Amino acid sequence: MLLAGVDTNLIIALHALLVRQNVTRAAKDVGLSQSSMSHALARLRTHFADPLLVPVGRALVLTERAKQLGPPVADAVAQLERVFTRAEPFDPRTTQRVFRIAATDNVVLYLLPRLAALVQQTAPGIDIRTCALPDTWIAQLQRGDIDLKLGRKYALPAGLDSQDLSDERFACVVRRGHRAKTRLTAQQFAALDHLSIEPTATPAAEPFNQIDEQLRALGLRRRIRMTVPHFLVAPFVVASSDLVLTAPVRLLAPFLERLDLRELRIPLTLRGYKLSQVWARRSRDDDGHRWLRATIAKLAAR
Repeated sequence: MLLAGVDTNLIIALHALLVRQNVTRAAKDVGLSQSSMSHALARLRTHFADPLLVPVGRALVLTERAKQLGPPVADAVAQLERVFTRAEPFDPRTTQRVFRIAATDNVVLYLLPRLAALVQQTAPGIDIRTCALPDTWIAQLQRGDIDLKLGRKYALPAGLDSQDLSDERFACVVRRGHRAKTRLTAQQFAALDHLSIEPTATPAAEPFNQIDEQLRALGLRRRIRMTVPHFLVAPFVVASSDLVLTAPVRLLAPFLERLDLRELRIPLTLRGYKLSQVWARRSRDDDGHRWLRATIAKLAAR
C-alpha cells in the first residue's frame, strides 16, 4: 500500500499551506500552533524532496511541485470532508435515495402497487429498483448489491436479519368449465392434470413438494403436465386449459373473477408458509432502511 508509513494527517496541513502560502494563517485555519505547522512543513518538504514554499521578499511562493500538488490535494480534502460530514437526517419527503429490492413476482404483485402509490405521495425523491429473486440473494445482501429481499421465509446465516410479513395458505383453482367436482377425494385430485410453479427449478429437475409427499404417503401420484417459473403466468395458463393449480390464496384471489376461475376444495392438509423481508444486519440502524422496512411491513399487513 502506497500510504504505508505516511502520516495522512499531513494532507490537511499541506492543503492549508498551499492555499494560504503562509505558515501562520495556515496554522490558524487548521487549529495548530505556528510551531506545529512549521514542523509539518518540514516533514512535507522531506517527504516530497521539495521545499514547496520558498521565500520571495517577505512572502512565500509555491514551487512548481507545490503548484502540481494543489488540485489533487484539494480533491483529497474534499473527499475527506464528504466522508466525515454528518449525514442529514432521513426525511422521506425530501431525501433522494435509491432502494434495491429482490422479490418473487407474487410478492411484487401484492406490494408494489401499494408501495408505488405511497412513494409517489409521501416520498417523491425515493426511487425503487426491483429485480427478480436470484439464487445468490444472500451474497447480494451481504455485499450490498440489494437492500432488501422479499419472499418465502427461510433459515438465515449470521449477519442477516428478517421480519415476518404475512402467513400464506393455499387454494386450488381450475377454469370455470372444468369437469372436476368442487369437492374431491385424494384419488380424484391426484388424477387431475396439474400445473406447478417452480421459480428456481433447473430444466432437469422433477417437481416434488408437500403435495407430492402427502399423495405418496397415500400411495398416490399426480401428473404434473406443466411447470412455469413465474407465479403470475400460472393463473392465465389455468384459464386457458384443463390444468389444475394449487397456489397461494393471495396470488389467486385477484384472478378468480377476472379470469373466471373456480376454486376446488383441496383434499389434503397443506402447510402454509410465511412471507418475510430480509436485510443485512449492517443496515439495521440506517434511518432510510428502517423507513423502508416499516413501510413494507405496514403495506403487507393490509
